[in-house]
Amino acid sequence: MKKQTKKQLNKISKNLDYFFNLATKQDIKSGSNWYQDANNITKDISSKYDVNPYKVASVISCLSPRNRWEQNLKDAAKVCEAFKFGLHPEDIKVCTFHTNKYKAFNILAGNLEITLNSLKTFNFVQNIAYLNDDYLTVDIWHIRACLKEYRSIKNANIGKVAYQQIKELTIKKAEELNLTGFQYQAILWLSCQNYYNNLNN
Repeated sequence: MKKQTKKQLNKISKNLDYFFNLATKQDIKSGSNWYQDANNITKDISSKYDVNPYKVASVISCLSPRNRWEQNLKDAAKVCEAFKFGLHPEDIKVCTFHTNKYKAFNILAGNLEITLNSLKTFNFVQNIAYLNDDYLTVDIWHIRACLKEYRSIKNANIGKVAYQQIKELTIKKAEELNLTGFQYQAILWLSCQNYYNNLNN
């Protein structure tokens, strides 16, 4: 996705309204609490294994591909525990790719850091670690909500300008609803998935 025109941004705004209006009471409740819950778990792992919360959130992010959220958190705790006791990546198993497991260990060792070069991941870590509302996770489901399109969107790779446009628009719309950007995004994440899952069943 490249830089969006004013007309395109207006359409995205209407699409986000569409999916927010589809959200159930449970979607709104769960979405509003999702990042706070993730932040609490991050702090628990941080305290238990004496790891900086930002690093814990980075490990969670590294271990997320093809991994259920509940298992993702278990794997993150397992990696932090293994690192604390001097174990190596090959000593444990996690439910994602081997390369991501090695990245997680490198993050804990201080050899790797998630930067703005990875826009989605960097924003995700900021949201989880610090509940920082200056950032927004624009993942594949948020893009699907923005464009009201499912099948043609296979990944969350968008340009830096488009990312900034969508982030600013989403945070502004959230503020109008007295929500943080990440709360609004999480609600849309649930609503959009429910919508397309129902269509495909």
